[in-house]
Amino acid sequence: MKLFILGVPFTQTTIEFTTCPFTMKAWNWCRMFRERGHEVIHLGVEGSDPDCCEHVSVVDRDYWRRLYGHPGTKPYNTRLDGEFEQYHAHYAANVINAIRERVDKPYEAIVCATWAGGQEIAAKTLDQFVIEAGIGYRHTWAKYRVFQSYAWIHFHFGLEGRIEGNRWYDVVIPNAIDPQMFDYQPDAKQDYFLFMGRLNDDKGVAVAIDIAKRVGRKILIVGPGEPERFLAGNPHAEYLPPVGVEQRRKLMSEAAAFLCPTQYIEPFGNVALEAQISGTPVICTDWGGFSENVQHGFTGYRCRTMEQFVWAANNIDHIRPEVCREWVLNNYSMNRIRLMFEEYFQSVLDLGRGGWYEERPERNNLDWLQRSYPV
Repeated sequence: MKLFILGVPFTQTTIEFTTCPFTMKAWNWCRMFRERGHEVIHLGVEGSDPDCCEHVSVVDRDYWRRLYGHPGTKPYNTRLDGEFEQYHAHYAANVINAIRERVDKPYEAIVCATWAGGQEIAAKTLDQFVIEAGIGYRHTWAKYRVFQSYAWIHFHFGLEGRIEGNRWYDVVIPNAIDPQMFDYQPDAKQDYFLFMGRLNDDKGVAVAIDIAKRVGRKILIVGPGEPERFLAGNPHAEYLPPVGVEQRRKLMSEAAAFLCPTQYIEPFGNVALEAQISGTPVICTDWGGFSENVQHGFTGYRCRTMEQFVWAANNIDHIRPEVCREWVLNNYSMNRIRLMFEEYFQSVLDLGRGGWYEERPERNNLDWLQRSYPV
């Protein structure tokens, strides 16, 4: 297959920026599809260096740096208004030209969008199959959509009033986790709990701190925001600003537990998978993406009351690190997720031939939705 991967307009696609979940998707997709022998062309900001067959710079590094550029440990600027509007129009125009130079016929390639902005602008003009691949936000725009969880696809169906009619090409494919980007050192575990994410009330920061206080454990709070209002009167809580890739690896692998008591419908909850691949059990809420990617009693605990959270925190040592890691390796590794994408991409490309009824006589399995559960 010929695959165009659109890099996020507001970051470079580099290892340093994979603390941005949208950038991590582009970074992982390039590698996992190229390793399968597909022709992978990445289009993004100058200076991007993903593992691909060809990188095309669609935005000059200096232009990007003037509006967006920053080290990957700072909060991300995602503005689209004012002078940023012209930037995204520039990104879109160059994406369109680059793809048209490399494709002879309509519908012979797949374009994978990771976000919106200039990607959405370009999609309205392109003749190829454009797939919004990895939706974890409320505003969707593509005809072909990949959601990160069943919780999130059903949320969108309800939001859109989709009770009747087929949605064959709206599918669920989780985010891929690259084990090489995370450490697994179960013998190096420390006594602290970890919270990593935006310091917003809806992320449950105060709840996480309260849980740790009630069980007498130290908690590290890591992320962008205003930590002062959460730390007052909580000497057991220590704040760290957003961290880079290496420090993230260390913190996640050494934590006794990862707390994410999110109070909204989490579309996926990538950090829960990152913690589990690091051998760290998760204590989270019982809705959204967590209901699918945290196996209650095996890789962590999903809770609904403070009493349940406290019980989970007091009993977290019963969760085995090796089970957490195996769960992610078996179900969310790049080796697993790329097979799901290939199945979906092929079904979309078939629309350019026999359509929904296109036959596949060479098929020998239907494993793309199969999962492996801990026992």
